[in-house]
Amino acid sequence: MKHERKSKRRKKTCDVKGCDGKKKQSVPAGKASTKAGLDIDADGPNAYLCKKHWKEYKKNTKEEREARQLSWK
Repeated sequence: MKHERKSKRRKKTCDVKGCDGKKKQSVPAGKASTKAGLDIDADGPNAYLCKKHWKEYKKNTKEEREARQLSWK
């Protein structure tokens, strides 16, 4: 008899309040809400973002990512 796998995966939609877009990328929930200014409705450590909100997150955290990359060199 085959056992059914229980999926621990979460919903397949964006975690930004009021958005029902398909999830594209996972990011730290705290960073997404504080640094990127998104209104996150996630119950775990990570938040899933749709394509539109992922682009917004990247724009809002660009300076921080560039500064971090400069410190590598």
